Parts: sequence; structure tokens; C-alpha cells
Amino acid sequence: MTEDSNFNTNEYPQENANMQEDEIQDEFALAKHSLKRKRIERKIRKKRKKVKELKSFLRFISLILVVFLAYHFMKLPQWYLPKDTFSDQTGKNIEIINNDIIPNYVIRQSLKNLYVPKLPIFLIKVKPIKKELFKIPVIKNIYVRRYGFPARIQIIIRERQPIALIKTDLKAKPVAFFTADGILITHKNYMNLSNSKSALKILTNKPQLGKEWTVKKVQEVEKIVKAVETYSNEKVEYIDLRNPNDVYVKIQTTSIRLGQLDSTVFERIKRIYTILPQIEEVDSQIKYIDLSWDKVNYLKLKKNDKNSKPKESEKTE
Repeated sequence: MTEDSNFNTNEYPQENANMQEDEIQDEFALAKHSLKRKRIERKIRKKRKKVKELKSFLRFISLILVVFLAYHFMKLPQWYLPKDTFSDQTGKNIEIINNDIIPNYVIRQSLKNLYVPKLPIFLIKVKPIKKELFKIPVIKNIYVRRYGFPARIQIIIRERQPIALIKTDLKAKPVAFFTADGILITHKNYMNLSNSKSALKILTNKPQLGKEWTVKKVQEVEKIVKAVETYSNEKVEYIDLRNPNDVYVKIQTTSIRLGQLDSTVFERIKRIYTILPQIEEVDSQIKYIDLSWDKVNYLKLKKNDKNSKPKESEKTE
């Protein structure tokens, strides 16, 4: 048994030596490969670190460059309003739009004392501009837009709409007007009302504005006008109050004499719809419909007809 064991151990001594040598070579090759790989990884890490540092440096340089360019871009004169923007009445840097009643020079005069700050246009506050313009009673709302290159301001005006114009003559300019929100406007600078054709025209003699004419009185006149429009089915062009005891209303087809505006005026107005159909026969001869009487209606004929007389159109018992 011992001999067999000795025999097995020493049977192939050369092969065992070769195997040990191969194992040593494999371990050496593996160690060499691992060392090489670690060197490569170390080089890669170094390169990545350098790339990262370079990127950080480039980002920093880019930021500095952007700040530098932005600073100088913001310093360009096209971002700044001239010092005389508000005092210059020619209005090169201020555009005013949507103002039909208020003249441009009135708006510019309101802004002439404003100070122009040394700031880019988009940093300038618009509150001082609005504060000055809201002193004009005709202005209801204001929108201010700021633009650059060149620096300029656009002012968009929203005006109060007139609902009643007070005149001393039909062809004359108004002396005052009432707005839809009940404000009486009397300043002569705001009487450019060419686009207010739909507003009610009230003719009167030398009105005492603020005393004789108040919001309440205009509302009473409006009620009468609306009643006439309702029963005539026509638009009222104007109401003549120059003689308070002999009031006339002009509608599209004819004039209506209401007389005194007493407690019976609305009852008299109701009779319009029964009279209007009758005037078609003598339309060219009618001067006005007379409703000044309590229970009697007349058609007043024009004087150019020598034989014409006031015609009783209806008598109510």
C-alpha cells in the first residue's frame, strides 16, 4: 500500500512542475492585467476631472461674458427715455390713442411736470402717469405700455361716454354733457363730441351748470325721452327746453309739442301712438303734434299753406 502511494506521487513529476509554473504565470498575467486596468481607470478619472474643471471654467467665463454683455446692452440709449419726454409737447416719445373727446395737447399738458428717471424703460413705473391723467374727469381708465428700441410710451385712453349733451343751439357746440356714470363735464376743452351722435341733445338757455342741471334732472328728462321713444317707436333727436313751459321733442318723422312738464306729461305722451298714423296723409304739411293740452290733441300745420289751420286730430272725453 505504501509503495502504491509513493508510486502515485512521483509518477509524473514533470507534469506537476509544469502545472505549478502555469498557475504562477496565470497569476502574474492576471496581476499585470489588473494593474494595467487600474492605470487606465486612473487616467480616465484624471481626464474626466480635467474636463469637468474645464467645463466649470467655461461656464464661469460664459456667465461673466453674459453679465458683461447684458450690462452694456442695458446701457444702450435705446432703452432710456429722453429727459424732455414729458415736457416736449411735440410728443415724439409718447403716443396717445383712443381719445376722441380729450385733445392730445390736454393730455400732454397734464404730464409736462413729470420727472423722467434714469432707468431702462421697462423699469419705469407708470403709476405717476396714471395719477396725473386720472385728474381729467372724462378719463375712465388708462393703459400704459412701454417699448424699447427706441424707448417710448403708448397711452391708451378709455373715456367716459356722454349720454346727454346740453346745448344752447342745435348747431352750436355743447356747453356741458353728462356721462353714463352720472358725472357732469363742463370744461370747454372736452366739448369735441363729433363722435357722440347717439347721445341725447338737450337745448336750453344759459344753463346754470351744477345748480339748475343735476344728475337727477337729466334722469327725469331721460324718462320723458324714453317714454316718447316707446310710444312713437322712433328715436328722439333732441328735446327743446329753452322755454320750460313750452317743451318740444323732435323725433325722426316730426316734432312733438309737450308744453309744460307737469304730472300729466306721461299720460299725454301715451297718445302719440294713436296720432302718428294720421299724419301720413298730410306729412309734408305737419309742423308738429300738439300734446300740450290735457285731453285734446292737435296737428299743427305749416304756415306756408294759406288755408291751413290747427287740425284737431283727436278729442278725448
